[in-house]
Amino acid sequence: MRLDLYVLRTVLGGTLVTLGALLGLAVILLLLDEIDKVEGAYTLGKAMLFVLYMLPGYMLEFFPLATLVGSLMALGQLAAGNEITAMRAAGVSLGRLARPVLAAGVLLGLVGMLMGETLGPLGQTQARLMRAEALGHTLSMQGEQGLWLREQERFVHLGYVTPGGELHQVRAFAFGPDQTLREALLLEQATPGEQGWEASKVSSNTFRPESVSMAFDAQRRLPALVPANLLNVLVVLPQYMSMQELWRYARFLDANGLESASYWLAWWGKLFAPLQVVAMLLLALPFALATRRTGGAGQRMVLGILLGLAILILTRLLTQGGLLIGLPAWFAALLPPVLFLALAILGLRRGVV
Repeated sequence: MRLDLYVLRTVLGGTLVTLGALLGLAVILLLLDEIDKVEGAYTLGKAMLFVLYMLPGYMLEFFPLATLVGSLMALGQLAAGNEITAMRAAGVSLGRLARPVLAAGVLLGLVGMLMGETLGPLGQTQARLMRAEALGHTLSMQGEQGLWLREQERFVHLGYVTPGGELHQVRAFAFGPDQTLREALLLEQATPGEQGWEASKVSSNTFRPESVSMAFDAQRRLPALVPANLLNVLVVLPQYMSMQELWRYARFLDANGLESASYWLAWWGKLFAPLQVVAMLLLALPFALATRRTGGAGQRMVLGILLGLAILILTRLLTQGGLLIGLPAWFAALLPPVLFLALAILGLRRGVV
């Protein structure tokens, strides 16, 4: 039990230290990028706040790399100090030694999944809200209730905003100076164009003091709907959405015959994320044992970074390539962690010493 706690604490400590170092680097790079955008209402303080809001999302992206590098450093230090050798001499097998490493992977994976469902999407939302307000617009985001936008005397409700800036299930209400409703629009889809918005299935109601007129257009060009400079603010990348949001968006796209593969891939990727973390930790164990005599901490760090980058590239190739050749999204998302887990088990079974 004490052995398990010692190895568990060592692996968790190494991972958290590495994650902190990566986040510190991310803060510097993000802040340098945001300083160039500081002007008007978007002050330096808001730029710093924007970086803080964005950090949880970046933390999730760094999690697999931090897990691999941190665990490789921690386990490599144990191996370099002959602690693992002493454990093996006392009759502790590699499989037994992998048990606390596996426990650390499960714990870190669950923490990462929890963060991906709470702080990650919340930070992205707050960052977008702050930028929108700095641009002089008022936004209100309410999760499943969609998004409300106010610009002067017009209120627009957006059901969905997909990558590429397409708007779906839009309701727009225009008010006059006397706060009376002048026009109400309901449209199924709107695509940004050079001369405004190309809308489809548009139902409109025009309100006058003496009458109300209704019209329907299969296709209609709208000169104004949502300001073009807000598109980058409104569009959320799939990897920064919660599983609930991804599920809702993907089902909506499927129901309307739209491309949903990237959303389903992101959903399954979040579901299998703990397995990816476990695979990274188990993969670090045989590598740490293999390098205990051939290099110090610097070499292990370089090896961990290179191995982590190679895994990230291979993961992207397997997932995106799987979709291109027609594999189901769940299979494409499951393939990388299963492959790396198999490699880790193979390394442990060979008993690298």
